[in-house]
Amino acid sequence: MQATSGVFLHMHNTTKFKDIGMSLRFMAPLSKEEASIRSLLVMMMMDRCEAYPSKKAMSDQQDFLYGATLNAQSVGYGRAQVLDIRMKLIDPRYVLEEGLLTHALAYLRQVLFHPLLNEEMLAEAKLILKAKLKRLRDDPAQYVVSRGLQIAGANTPMSISALGEWDQIDDITLADIHQAHHQLLYENRIDIMVCGAIDENDFMSMINKYLPFEPRKTDYQTHYTVQCHVDQPLVKEYRKLQQCSIFMLWQTNMDICDPHYYALRLGAAMFGQYPTSLLFQEVREKRSLCYSIYAGLLAYDGALGVTTGVEQEHIDAAIELIYEQFQRIANGGFDESLLEVSKTMIIHSLKASKDAMNSIIAQQYQNCVLNQQLSVEDRIDLIKQVDKEMVMNAFQGCKSIMSFVVCNEGEAS
Repeated sequence: MQATSGVFLHMHNTTKFKDIGMSLRFMAPLSKEEASIRSLLVMMMMDRCEAYPSKKAMSDQQDFLYGATLNAQSVGYGRAQVLDIRMKLIDPRYVLEEGLLTHALAYLRQVLFHPLLNEEMLAEAKLILKAKLKRLRDDPAQYVVSRGLQIAGANTPMSISALGEWDQIDDITLADIHQAHHQLLYENRIDIMVCGAIDENDFMSMINKYLPFEPRKTDYQTHYTVQCHVDQPLVKEYRKLQQCSIFMLWQTNMDICDPHYYALRLGAAMFGQYPTSLLFQEVREKRSLCYSIYAGLLAYDGALGVTTGVEQEHIDAAIELIYEQFQRIANGGFDESLLEVSKTMIIHSLKASKDAMNSIIAQQYQNCVLNQQLSVEDRIDLIKQVDKEMVMNAFQGCKSIMSFVVCNEGEAS
C-alpha cells in the first residue's frame, strides 16, 4: 500500500505474536562519501531528540510504552544504503490503557523529525562509530572479508561499507549531518514494514497523522551483477594475529532476480553453508585444515564468498581444496543425496522463518526491493524445482576473482 509518493506501507497482519514490530527503512544510493555521514546520523537519532533530550528521558519514554525497544542499523543492499529504524512494542491487546499505538507513533515522530543534532552529540557518535570500526578491524574474520571486498570490488558498490569509513569520520561536519537528515526525510525512499495484529486501514490513518512524510521521487536500483577486475589472483597482507584468515571470491554473473537464482542459492548451500556441505566435510572434517568455514552469497552484488581461518602452513592446501570443491559442484561430482539434504535444510529454514517476526519483515522488504510477490511457499517451490543440472549450470557461470589472505606478519618472507 502506498502511503504517499515514494513512501510505502507493508502490513503482515497476524495474531501469532504478542508484540507489534515496525521497521522503517530509508533507502538512498550507497556512496563512500555519504555512508559514514548516514551511519553517524542514525546513531544520533537513536540517542536523543528535542522532546527527550537525554538518554534517561528516551529510556523513560520507552518504559512508559511498556518496555518498547528502539534500535537502528545501516545495511547495504547492492547499490543502495538502507537505514533501518526498528521499534517493537507489546500488542495493545495485552494492556488496559488505550492509545498505545498512537503514543508509540508520536514517540517515533519525535525521533525521526526532531532528533537532537548538535556538536556534542556528533563528537560522541564519532567516537562510537570509530570504536565499532576498530572492533571490526581487530576481528580477523570480519577484516579479511571487508578488506577483500575493497580490493576485489574496487570502484564498485561492493567495496563500500554501509557502516562507513574510518578515514572520513573526522572530516564530517554538523552541516553534513543536517543535510543528510533533510535528505532522509524528504528524498529517501521509505518503506514501513509492520508485523502484528493491526488493522491496515486504521494504521494507515495513524501513519498519515503521526508520520506525515511528503511525496518524493525515488527510483533506486539495488541489485546488480558485479564485474571485478584484479591484477593478482592471490593477495596477501601481514598483521599481528594468531591464525591466518582466507577470503575467496567469485562473481556469479547472476542477478538475484534471475529465474535460475534459486539453483545458485542451493549450490551455495551445498558448497559451504551447512555441516553437510562439501567445504565443511572435506576441509574441516576430513583434512582438519580449519575450525570453521563458510560460503555465502552477496546476492545483491552477484557474488559468492568463502571465509575460513587456517594455520600458516595450511594456506596453500586450503585454497586448493576449496577450489576443488567448487569444481566438484560445477562438474556434477556430488551425490544426489547432498542435493536433497541441502534442499531439506533450506526448506526447514524457510518454514521456520514464518515463526520469526524479523524474518517475516526481512522477506517483506526483499519482495518490495526486488518488485516481487514471493511467499515462503513460493520460495519453497522454487527450491524444490532445482535439479542437479541447474546447480551445475549456475556454478559453471561463476568466475573466480581472487583469494585474499591475511597472514601473521612474523611469517612474512
